[in-house]
Amino acid sequence: MVYKISTELENEIIAIQRVIVEKEKPVLVVFESRDERVQGNIVNEFLNLLDPRVATYSHFMAGEKMDCRGAMKTIGHEPPAGKIAVYDRSWYSWLKQSEIEKGRLNVIQDLERYFVAGGIILVKIFLDSDDEVRGFDNGWMDAPKDTFLYDDSKYEIWNRKTSSKIISNTGTAIAPWDIVKVNSNLVKAADNVLRIFLDRVNARMQSEPPKFNDKVEPIFDNPRGKADLTKTAKNYKSDLLRLSTELNRLQGKLANSGKSLAIVFEGWDAAGKGGTIKRVTAALNPRGYYVNPVAAPSGEERLHTYLWRFAMKMPKAGHIAIYDRSWYGRMMVEPIEKFCTEEEYGRSAREIRGFEEFMAETGCIVLKFWMEISPDEQLKRFKARQENPLKQYKITDEDWRNREKWDIYEKYIDDMISATNAERAPWIVVESEDKKYGRIKVLKKIVDTLSKELD
Repeated sequence: MVYKISTELENEIIAIQRVIVEKEKPVLVVFESRDERVQGNIVNEFLNLLDPRVATYSHFMAGEKMDCRGAMKTIGHEPPAGKIAVYDRSWYSWLKQSEIEKGRLNVIQDLERYFVAGGIILVKIFLDSDDEVRGFDNGWMDAPKDTFLYDDSKYEIWNRKTSSKIISNTGTAIAPWDIVKVNSNLVKAADNVLRIFLDRVNARMQSEPPKFNDKVEPIFDNPRGKADLTKTAKNYKSDLLRLSTELNRLQGKLANSGKSLAIVFEGWDAAGKGGTIKRVTAALNPRGYYVNPVAAPSGEERLHTYLWRFAMKMPKAGHIAIYDRSWYGRMMVEPIEKFCTEEEYGRSAREIRGFEEFMAETGCIVLKFWMEISPDEQLKRFKARQENPLKQYKITDEDWRNREKWDIYEKYIDDMISATNAERAPWIVVESEDKKYGRIKVLKKIVDTLSKELD
């Protein structure tokens, strides 16, 4: 397509990019259509007008096997502050007709709401083309068919009947659709795309960011109230061997299942997370798992929405990801230490439920363990660490400060669990007063869950 932009429009595109960089605003532009050839050409012309130092490009193909890691790329490729991300297809590309009927659109609405709430300017453009558009001179679809550059994917979900349903159900006040009619005059369509981009970005730049008045509400049962800290392990060695052997077998089945497993460990300081993780990984082939120790965000992580760094480390099909601490810092440490605003904390439960639902929808089994101990047992373990030269590194001044806030943390923990103990991502409270009992309970729950899913 031979496309010449007017000098006035070109200057506006240059100027808006400078503003995006200077004001450190992240911008995400999503393109969808029913015709891959039309979309390829228009996206190409759009990209050619952006500074490659400011803009990134991502292509999500229809029919691509979207396991948890693949689906999470739609979050992992989000723009950092001061950048523009262009999505040639998006989370819509791997929708199926049956999934549209089953409510997947609610997951998409929550995802887009999360982006906007996180400060991203979201622009969604649907290229509504005639059944047969002619007049191409060049384009991405002219690439050799036997290379990855060629894509002739069919997007059945964007037929005229279904596309109306998708657009009407996902075009919201904070994430509206802009529909660009495309006929043989592709130059006019490209001009319209640029105008929409300018109008949407300028409008968001000049207006107050949307306000979200969500609250962390107890909508599920809280299993912490039923924890019995007097429980002890009876046959630790034999149970450990049996469960480890079974977990190893199930890992082999998981590897060929197309599913993945995410295991989240949260709990009180010194509750035994590290020791339990060691017993889990001792039963696993290291080629199929990785452990993600989570600390405060730093560097590039601070330029993104808070779930971005976790989306980047999701397990691919057949693999296991273990999180030593997790995204639940947003619901405990951050509000207590004032690392997030009250509004951000208020949104957290809804956003995390949506995040975990997104994981489950894309084939990821989610297990969340809360390691429970008493204040007296924690004090005992703190003192033991101080007296052991090999474990002194595990105890810090921050641990003692957090201990003084036990009652405050307990309230936030109860609110967190009762607000996110969802059916597809339940919390399992692990009584860890006896470390051996806690380890066996964790192993048994992992084995039982995988057996149910895979056997």
